[in-house]
Amino acid sequence: MDSQMSLLMEVHELIKEYSKLGDSLSNPENAIIGVEEELKLTDEEVKALKANEFDFHSICGIEKIVRDRMLSTFFHFFCIIDSVGDPKFRNDDTVWLGLKLERRGLDEEREHEEFLHDMLYEAFWKWQEIKSNT
Repeated sequence: MDSQMSLLMEVHELIKEYSKLGDSLSNPENAIIGVEEELKLTDEEVKALKANEFDFHSICGIEKIVRDRMLSTFFHFFCIIDSVGDPKFRNDDTVWLGLKLERRGLDEEREHEEFLHDMLYEAFWKWQEIKSNT
């Protein structure tokens, strides 16, 4: 199996795993473990979630909606990488040619390269700043 297919299959596995919301809906006070304050549930949100009695079928329905939204997010993300979609937040007017994901090597030049997963949280704050100014 090639690297691209392995990556794409991992995306499907992550979508399935992270869409499991039954425990989070039953115990919303423990649902958000992220570091971003904006994502933490307020007391009112926890109270509202606890007031609902989610049964098996409602949880399955919610999980399907979340999986569909996550799959759509990854699809559009890969469209931008493949250059069949354009990113909204760019500093120039050049033609978007996409990005290339490639297997990492062991060369020393990449030793100091920033990782996307590390940059993700920094990008959150930049995105939030841009959105609040528009």
